[in-house]
Amino acid sequence: MKRRGAKSGLTLVELLLVLGIFSVLGVGLGVGAFSLLFQSYFTNTVERVVRTLHTAQIYSLSGRNDSAWGVHYESGMIVLFKGTDYASRDPAFDALTGIPEAVAVTGWNDLYFDRLRGVPSVPLSILIEISGRAGTISVNEQGGISRP
Repeated sequence: MKRRGAKSGLTLVELLLVLGIFSVLGVGLGVGAFSLLFQSYFTNTVERVVRTLHTAQIYSLSGRNDSAWGVHYESGMIVLFKGTDYASRDPAFDALTGIPEAVAVTGWNDLYFDRLRGVPSVPLSILIEISGRAGTISVNEQGGISRP
């Protein structure tokens, strides 16, 4: 039975309790969303780097445009280029692939793959890092490319 004159509704304490619960849930979901986003950045960056290295190797093996092909990295960008030297390349043949700014890429040296043999100019070990996750992509002397 209702008392006469009693009003139904939320008290301030109930309202604060509900807001507190939603805040905790929101923070938990936000942290989870960022974790998934960083996981995606890591995976996508590894795939982009490996794909670009493979493409340069395949272009060189096939003698595409009668040239060797190489890969260069600079702040947030991977460049697939025609030739054996990035500085003297023909930019008309460049293929650019973006890398998210949140991802740290270290250990990169420009390399090219020998025309018709597909072996790299130098062995390479590239470290990809983001928010506590890290992995190394390696290119060995024979041209084998391994991923984390």
